[in-house]
Amino acid sequence: MVTYRSRGENVGQTEVIRLRAQFRGADGELTDLDSIPTITIEEPSGNVLLAATSTGISRLSTGTYQYNYTIPYNATFGVYSDSWSGTLNGFTVSGSFNFVVQNTQLPAINTDGYAHLGDDPGFNYSQTAINNINLLLKTLRARLDSRGKAKSVDEYGNVTYIDCDIYSVDQLVSFLADSITLFNEIPYFTSYTFDDTDFIAQFHNVLVQGATLMALASKALLERGREFTMTDNSLSYNPPSVSELLSSQHGSELTNHAEKIKYIKNSMRPSPTGLGTITISTSRSPAIAKLRHLRARRLY
Repeated sequence: MVTYRSRGENVGQTEVIRLRAQFRGADGELTDLDSIPTITIEEPSGNVLLAATSTGISRLSTGTYQYNYTIPYNATFGVYSDSWSGTLNGFTVSGSFNFVVQNTQLPAINTDGYAHLGDDPGFNYSQTAINNINLLLKTLRARLDSRGKAKSVDEYGNVTYIDCDIYSVDQLVSFLADSITLFNEIPYFTSYTFDDTDFIAQFHNVLVQGATLMALASKALLERGREFTMTDNSLSYNPPSVSELLSSQHGSELTNHAEKIKYIKNSMRPSPTGLGTITISTSRSPAIAKLRHLRARRLY
């Protein structure tokens, strides 16, 4: 799948950056050039990576032009420059811009080394946990029917198929994390994690059910905003209330899910923590207790 970036975003190797330039006349308004402009791209070292060309440049709107450039897999990291040149009413006009190519897989990574409010913390799971999560994801995607492809035609007429999943991987993993947290809280606390392979295998269905409920709840409100009434020549049609279906399904299954967890946890009955050893002293004879300690110090 091709990843498209815009100027100002961090661009990686093999990704496509959309380079745009706008040209304005003497009055400051956007104005079309006499002909399609040319673009030149230079590496951070100053070497010309793409010689001046107008091939591939498209006109988006009045005075606005775009060129899609694919970053080579072995491209040098650093600040690149793209220079545009054209003619307007017979006069030469030009301008230069910059874009950055970086080696990172992290979204919106901060280059100053500090964490900022609103940053995506990502996930920090072990390889064992990731393998277990992938098993849960397979079932969760099948239950939600989340995966899909959409046909797309680019500006050159090439047909490609892009992913159009209902839920992203980050969303599904978040739902699973919420599900295992819910399991650990009802009706008393436990500390299971995705690293517990035997636990994941035994309670696979319960965890997927909990994640499914989170997914249904997340979409119910969005679907409510999309529902509307269509009227044509006094004929009205009301689409099915998808949000109500999701909400009712979520509500009915949530009770069943909570009860199922309670039955499971009641059959486990883990030992209480932090209580120590309890000694029953009711109706105990002090003489017998004293005799026990005396025998412990007895000499033979």
